[in-house]
Amino acid sequence: MATALVVLCAGAEEIETVTIADVLVRAKQEVTVASAAGLVVLGSRGIPLAAHVTLDEVRQRDFDVVYLPGGMGSATTCRDDPRIQDLAERQLRSPRLLAVICAAPIALVPRRLCAGRSLTSFPGVRAQVEPHALAWVDRPVVIDGNLVTSQGPGTALALALALAKLLAGETVAQTVARDMLAPSGA
Repeated sequence: MATALVVLCAGAEEIETVTIADVLVRAKQEVTVASAAGLVVLGSRGIPLAAHVTLDEVRQRDFDVVYLPGGMGSATTCRDDPRIQDLAERQLRSPRLLAVICAAPIALVPRRLCAGRSLTSFPGVRAQVEPHALAWVDRPVVIDGNLVTSQGPGTALALALALAKLLAGETVAQTVARDMLAPSGA
């Protein structure tokens, strides 16, 4: 069983936050939602989102995947919070996965974490990330080594299934997709 950390920040896009956590639990992975603020924050649409623990409680642990949801509030916090920057940098300097969606790829810019890599993002932040990457690719999910990026709420399920495949294998990801009546992009 792999371990996954979902970094929860105020202003996180609800679909992007919950979909990845939900699908990875269905794929029998150990998921921890850790909040950069209090244990309950408001998402980008004003819906309360809850965490298991605070980020400070787990940020020194190693996880097989660290996931940064989008939403501009979340993306800005991920970009500006040194704890999250440290976590993302440590993850990419290891063989472990870093997954980032929507506007959150702006968090890769300050420490040049996307230099030499292909990625995608929400098109509205493309101009902020593209100059710092090898290439910006217009696809729902882009995997470049241990960096996995996705475009937005509508691609969250594709990202979740891609992560399930990377962590648990193709058979598990296909089973989860079938059981959810989801298009099998795994």
